[in-house]
Amino acid sequence: MDKFTPFMKGIWLILSGVLMSGQALTAVATTMTAPQKVMLQSLNEPQAQSVARSLPIKGYKTLSGTKVLFIRTPGLPMFDVHVSFAAGSAHTPHQPGLAALTYSLLNEGVDGKDLNAILESFDQLGARLGMGITQDRANFSLRSLSDEAQRVPALALFAQMLGKPSLPEQSLPVAKSQLLHFLDTEDQSHAYQANKALQGLLSPGHGYVQSVYGTRDGLAAITHNQVQDFHRHGYAAGNAMITLVGDLTEDEAQRIGAQISSALPLGPTVATIKAPDSPASPGFLQLQRPTNQAYVRLAQPGVLRASPDYVALQMASQIFTNRLMHELRELRGLTYDVQAGLSTLQAQGIMTIELQTRPEVADGVMTKIKEMSRDFLIHGPTQEELDDTKTRLAGSAPLNSTTNTQIVGQLRDIAVNDLPLSLDFSTEKALALDLASVKNALIRHLDSEQWSTVILGPKADQQPLPAPMESAANGICRETDEIVAS
Repeated sequence: MDKFTPFMKGIWLILSGVLMSGQALTAVATTMTAPQKVMLQSLNEPQAQSVARSLPIKGYKTLSGTKVLFIRTPGLPMFDVHVSFAAGSAHTPHQPGLAALTYSLLNEGVDGKDLNAILESFDQLGARLGMGITQDRANFSLRSLSDEAQRVPALALFAQMLGKPSLPEQSLPVAKSQLLHFLDTEDQSHAYQANKALQGLLSPGHGYVQSVYGTRDGLAAITHNQVQDFHRHGYAAGNAMITLVGDLTEDEAQRIGAQISSALPLGPTVATIKAPDSPASPGFLQLQRPTNQAYVRLAQPGVLRASPDYVALQMASQIFTNRLMHELRELRGLTYDVQAGLSTLQAQGIMTIELQTRPEVADGVMTKIKEMSRDFLIHGPTQEELDDTKTRLAGSAPLNSTTNTQIVGQLRDIAVNDLPLSLDFSTEKALALDLASVKNALIRHLDSEQWSTVILGPKADQQPLPAPMESAANGICRETDEIVAS
């Protein structure tokens, strides 16, 4: 298992809802017919059909202070549990690498089992462990069969790994070496370097600018005692959020939440990550690298996920992406792909535009994007553009809550961002938008003169952009109508 594989890929528009306040919420009653026994041959979920179904969310809070969300999906005899801690790399900016090192050691051993024994035990139980870490959070998942014979020991080992890991000191050098290797890999990634430079322009000196894996000097300085201390407060029950989806009764879900929560160290939620200071003026960086392509990045401060304008801005960014694709790819053949969208960190929202293009037209492409954004912010989308985006959203929404994996991702978004307790909340909000709502959101939050920009690539004499082709059908390739939402 690669514990540093990203736990979940970002979704363009997670249209979901929820987390309760500190008090336990009264669960919504629902009538369900008893499912027939299904013989499961694999933990991989089958391709589901697009069928609308009611998926009420139940919310609880354990005695130790852990928030729990649960959705019952009795179709297959398995379940997914996801545990998320506010223990990402931006929580330790003055000890870079401490969060990643602690996270990396978590499954290295428990009482009586080393890493290999842990993985072998999960394998024998037919369970699957997942791990991932970001700037904001450390995430852990377990997929298991619902049958008590497999479920009980799998959950016991999972809870022990999170709450009472051995954090073996002898594994510290190996874990540090692995993190150093990841830092070397990042140094070789032109896309990562461009994104990091852009983040530095938007939040100079903030923990978000550091690699998730820390720094070489930071890793060298971390001690075993520091790892143990970070686990005690970073992985405390009050700092955890649990989401459960699958073939479980409500009573079983509550007991699983309590079991995991009680295994964790006692403690409250850690202090939230301080929001970065916005730059006084937009920045520009030209980074020379021996690449075949120029990496063009533009960004400016956006909104947080919980903002009332988030959905409107995401709809606007999808429409603007369509415009960019038509102009830069279909009409001019300047890129294979261009994306505009909101990047939502816990303490910072960022509107970003990114693409790769030929080095000799990088300046012209950047200028063209700024011109198009200026026009878009002045006039907003057209009624036809908004209607088309809504149509695609309405058609794709049922496809985004058909598997446990998709639902877990939406519940996690709900829990972390205190969204309303409904998977359909954001979809309904998006479909209710009118042109004035979208344009007003753009005016409130974005400024065509505030784009910070990074161009990474080789030095090249700049050429004017080619004239648009007469027919978009002759473009480099065609954009799909896919829109991801739920």
